Amino acid sequence: MAMIEELTEQQALAMAITSGQAVAIYAYTPLCGTCKMGRRMLEITLPLLPEQTVYALNVNFAPTFVQAYEISSIPCLIVFEAWREKTPRFLYRMESVPRILEHIRSAIA
Repeated sequence: MAMIEELTEQQALAMAITSGQAVAIYAYTPLCGTCKMGRRMLEITLPLLPEQTVYALNVNFAPTFVQAYEISSIPCLIVFEAWREKTPRFLYRMESVPRILEHIRSAIA
């Protein structure tokens, strides 16, 4: 079963600039109810993306990352395309599993 892997701020910053593979990072805080709901929808999405690893970042411990990528609210799903030639894509509204799937697939296609 696919899982969401937790990152430290340093790992997230490194992944954001390292090209070669598309990366999806879910920015959240543990006490946020909306974040918990979004994470659950993301977990449901994972089996539909067997080649894609999704990472999670607790923004309480990542102020530099939040500032660098100007994260304006949480939850936030940030997708970096493989070669980092395009601006990362941000999804702030975790409306549905199909919407999350579309957001991730649009960057890895």
